Amino acid sequence: MADKKILIVEDHKDLREFIRECLEEEYSVLEAENGLKGWEIATTLLPDLIVTDVAMPEMDGNEFCRNLKSDMRTSHIPVIMLTAKVAVDQQLEGLDSGADVYLTKPFNEQLLLKYIGNLLKAKEILRQLFSKKIYLEPSDVEVGTIDRKFMENLMAVIEANLSNSSFNIQDLSRELGMSKTVLYRKFNALVKIPIAEFLKNFRLKRAAFMLTHDKFTVTEVAWEVGFSNGKYFGKEFKKFFGVSPSEYLSDFLKNGGNRSFR
Repeated sequence: MADKKILIVEDHKDLREFIRECLEEEYSVLEAENGLKGWEIATTLLPDLIVTDVAMPEMDGNEFCRNLKSDMRTSHIPVIMLTAKVAVDQQLEGLDSGADVYLTKPFNEQLLLKYIGNLLKAKEILRQLFSKKIYLEPSDVEVGTIDRKFMENLMAVIEANLSNSSFNIQDLSRELGMSKTVLYRKFNALVKIPIAEFLKNFRLKRAAFMLTHDKFTVTEVAWEVGFSNGKYFGKEFKKFFGVSPSEYLSDFLKNGGNRSFR
């Protein structure tokens, strides 16, 4: 899983190097010597998982984790928190800050690797399930609160610009207030479908709804969902649904559908 990026946030140089050596054979490793530096890296590079110490200068691990879990850009990133503190209330504080795993020092190397592997596998399973669900019904989102808000905002922006044929990913990222790179990484962390494909499929699903619920011709529907080229719209619609727009409407009516206009 060398394509997976792990960020180590640890102010103790020797321990940071030890953790890097534990991970570098399987993962691409990023390093930060304190929470503030870790925050800068996390919000720009969006690692797949973060291993952080609790006691650090500039920004401690609890604050760092709370910031991660409350920011729309980084809320999806699993966090393993390391600490020498063994008191239950201190461990609870770490978990309350949003850490997924709380690991006390000294820790076993194999245990750390197992936790990382399990968190990444669980994240991938959720990503696949979410991808299938959102592919079938984009508005039905079941993820964490911050991630749900991100998807709701994203879909609201797409909805508001649905008929704009020139609306693209650059416009979407600007409307969401994040860079195009961060948007790609954030979306890719949640959904396996490429964001450009998601945007196109969102338009097509809305087109199918309009065909069966609104008094529009196929050409009018194409324009309403941002396709300025009717031939291209028909081609993409058939690729997605398996039938042409007119066949889709015909099948809907034959199967007892009622084109009740709003």
